[in-house]
Amino acid sequence: MNTAIPDTRPTLGLGKLAKRVAGAIVAISLTVVLIGSAFFRPVFEGGLHVVPRFPLSQWVADLPSHLWWVGLFFLFSASMAPLRAFRWGFTLAKPKPRYSDRYHSVAIGLLGNNVIPGKLGEALRAMTLTHFTKKRGKPIAFAQSLGTILVCKLLDLVALLVLVSLSPSGPFFGGNGNFTGGLTGVAIAVPILIGVLFLAAKFTPRIADWLEAKGRYPKIQKALRDLGVGIAASGSAKRIGLAFLGTLVAIASVSTGYTIALYGAGVHAGFFAGVILLAAVTLGQSPPGVPAGLGMYYLSCTWAARLLGATPEQAATLAVLTHLTTVISHIAVGAASLLIRRVRLRDLVPRGRDRRPAESPESVRGS
Repeated sequence: MNTAIPDTRPTLGLGKLAKRVAGAIVAISLTVVLIGSAFFRPVFEGGLHVVPRFPLSQWVADLPSHLWWVGLFFLFSASMAPLRAFRWGFTLAKPKPRYSDRYHSVAIGLLGNNVIPGKLGEALRAMTLTHFTKKRGKPIAFAQSLGTILVCKLLDLVALLVLVSLSPSGPFFGGNGNFTGGLTGVAIAVPILIGVLFLAAKFTPRIADWLEAKGRYPKIQKALRDLGVGIAASGSAKRIGLAFLGTLVAIASVSTGYTIALYGAGVHAGFFAGVILLAAVTLGQSPPGVPAGLGMYYLSCTWAARLLGATPEQAATLAVLTHLTTVISHIAVGAASLLIRRVRLRDLVPRGRDRRPAESPESVRGS
């Protein structure tokens, strides 16, 4: 006889609902303003009003002429999944999961970044790897997987810093001082983040031991230990070095797509200018939970493009077409992975019934 399971989910109070609605309104309004900044500018003479930066009808009519480079940009954008999956193998503990599991986890994470509000794709990526490795009988805990991804994200920042510094279009070799402030900020942040990760790897197990001695929060104890294991999983300077080389290759590939986009839009800023554009849009959207990530992309992309010599029309073209192509390519590779591995996004989130201890093979055979 089937027994109905009572719904124990907490109800959403009126106050919390009002806060969420207000937050959504603020996020949407901010996004509209930031996107609009690519097409309009404020004018204060005769009272505050906005005017178009360029003739919009002609700009729309010219968009189809850019399709040739949009296809190339799609390929370079989609290359992020296989290249990041290869790099990830160097930050995971041995024996590392299969490449196919890593690839599909990265691809589904890219999908999540574009369909889940708040840029939480990296968390989905960790959940996906946990799901795949669990099915193979060699589970990697979510927190441990997330720890390895944090190392990857730090390597992304370091690689961007190196490539922007060496770029002829950058602040040191290109004489473009407009990027110096942002580059200095990243250069200050990277050592701080490295220190935070080292401290986390060292002290999370100790905090877990302290909680265990107090007999408190067993789930947090396990999460802290798994996180520490994940951060320290690379295990050697050699593997970190290989992971960094893999990061440079991945970022160089995607930045080549942005260089082609600049050339296709009519901005001849040099072969290495794409990394400047990539760094701008990446750092502009880096913090997870940013309420206006879409607007930040348009703002950072058009700002960097204009500094590289783009006209307002060219900057708007780059922002619109690179963003749409990035979203489509990431959704495409992620959706393909969901179909190939026959999983649904909701299957990756553990539910109450999934947290029960699984029966051992011996107990199953003996029943």
